[in-house]
Amino acid sequence: MLTDVLQTLRKVRRIQRVTVVSADKSVQRIAQLKGAHFLWEGRRRGLNKGLRLAIRDSLRRKASATLILPSDIPLVTPHEIRRLLNASEGYSVALTPSKDGGTNALFLRPPGVIAPAFGKNSFRRHLSIAHRNGLSVKVVRLSGIRADVDEPTDLIRITRLPLRNETGRFLRSLREAGETKV
Repeated sequence: MLTDVLQTLRKVRRIQRVTVVSADKSVQRIAQLKGAHFLWEGRRRGLNKGLRLAIRDSLRRKASATLILPSDIPLVTPHEIRRLLNASEGYSVALTPSKDGGTNALFLRPPGVIAPAFGKNSFRRHLSIAHRNGLSVKVVRLSGIRADVDEPTDLIRITRLPLRNETGRFLRSLREAGETKV
């Protein structure tokens, strides 16, 4: 799924740099093979702390904005990323909710305009933080970004789709391997 997200981002010209943040150093190879930079978040940091590290990196590089995406959204398309970026014009914060109340895309202009607050019900939390700070906010509902993989039922749903990406190929290979053992 990470490979699919990285390949999608590479197809969007407006995105100048992609950075993968992880506590797992083995992810660095995947990131580099797909043209992304890698930030090791260290041990026991946690998602929001790791994202703050990435935001600080964006600020050091003088980026005008930051887009945060999880790696478990294999249905995301370049078209959806472009729609999100276009919809974010003129807003400080743009976000796409996940199917379960989380946040699957968080656009910040400038980077760090709000601190990331991912976790259960993060969509409402991000909205609340932005409104409390008087920021302009845009909610962009996109089905491919909305569809993350959190549970086995999510994988089962995805196996029914004609995915032409790494996730689809991997799931088909598992299904085919299971069929040959019967």
